[in-house]
Amino acid sequence: MKIIIIGGVAAGMSAAAKLSREMPEAQVIVFEKTQEVSYAGCGLPYYVSGENDDINKLRIRTVDQFKKSGIDVRLGHTVIGLDAVNKTIDVENEAGVFQESYDRLIITTGASPIVPPIAGKDLPGVFVLKSLDDALQMRSALEKVNSVVIVGGGYIGLELVEAFVHQNKKVTVIERLDRVLTVFDREFSEQVGEYLRKSGVDLRLEETVTEIREDKDGLLIITDKGSKEAQLVVFAVGVRPSTAFLKDTGIKMVGNGAIVIDDQMRTNLPDVYAAGDCATVNHRVTGKVKYIPLATNANKQGKLIAEILAGKDKSYTQALGSAMIKIMDLELAKTGIGESEAVDYDGEIESVTITAGNHAHYYPGHGKVTIKLVVDKHSKVILGAQLIGAVGTALRVNPFVVAIATKMTASEFGGLDFGYAPPFASTWDVMHIAANAVKE
Repeated sequence: MKIIIIGGVAAGMSAAAKLSREMPEAQVIVFEKTQEVSYAGCGLPYYVSGENDDINKLRIRTVDQFKKSGIDVRLGHTVIGLDAVNKTIDVENEAGVFQESYDRLIITTGASPIVPPIAGKDLPGVFVLKSLDDALQMRSALEKVNSVVIVGGGYIGLELVEAFVHQNKKVTVIERLDRVLTVFDREFSEQVGEYLRKSGVDLRLEETVTEIREDKDGLLIITDKGSKEAQLVVFAVGVRPSTAFLKDTGIKMVGNGAIVIDDQMRTNLPDVYAAGDCATVNHRVTGKVKYIPLATNANKQGKLIAEILAGKDKSYTQALGSAMIKIMDLELAKTGIGESEAVDYDGEIESVTITAGNHAHYYPGHGKVTIKLVVDKHSKVILGAQLIGAVGTALRVNPFVVAIATKMTASEFGGLDFGYAPPFASTWDVMHIAANAVKE
């Protein structure tokens, strides 16, 4: 069997590595348009910050390692067309365009940073953060600058806030919406905004960048409300699935270009699969098709595609949008649905919010953790959790992931035998307290 994989990062190389073990007799070819495969994109902000000084630590496996496993990895090859009827793809490299046939096709092209079509977006000193090369160039540029503007207040933008504050830069965040981290419910977003301002970040909400100009001291960022001088600009306004080459192929996509797949990562085209940031998932709580571009989904999906092609009865039904982020001394995490996402849930919900300590009050480092739970109004089954607070907050999301996956009620969760010791928790952990605040 000849299996072609388009895209060589998280989902693609997870599929390739697993295929080499599950189907050693198969011919596996990976076409990757860049010169890098299998790197930890989520670690890029921590290289920019200097907390990791060795970018090679972000390279998970090399091309030579994959080739030793029998995988044909071809760098600098861009797939520009698909003929699903004849089961061929068109591939472009430095020598020209050629056609390649397949028995099974796996599309794992990921997503690309969105950069608004404004004047000055290509000026020196204007960056996105997607690749290892982006990180190398950004870190080099940081040595010569004192002020940075981040356009966008999502996960990547706020991780870069931490990176730049760590580098003692003056940081401005410009967000066109009325709050940052809109994947969280409003009260959590507003806490983050307040924390950023207290940390010395110039946070500008409901403001849109319209132009960037060269200035005598660097760059001048023009917005619909004024201007801001800076020496470096990063666009972190979100990502768009890299699927433009699939236009007119008949493949089913949602409005932003993400490929619609079923729980076995099959597209509507025969023998064509997709996974990772170029594709949708089916949300475990709502059952609805949703775009959740997270590395956790991508790696799991890639592995499962390989097992499915090897004949195993597998499926991916675990997508909950589970995520966490650290912003200086503040931790946040979420899983499942919040109140703002409940419109997609076929039922009635209710929520509770509590604040308690991260561990025993008499042990050093005591801080507060706020947890908001969303439950089904009638069954009290846990549907979602959001957490914000001091050290030890983020990892507390994981028990709630298990609770949602197993359809546990708040009462059942509130009686679980969690571990306890004063440096880590209280006898009644903040998680217990949140669950037991749900009234039956």
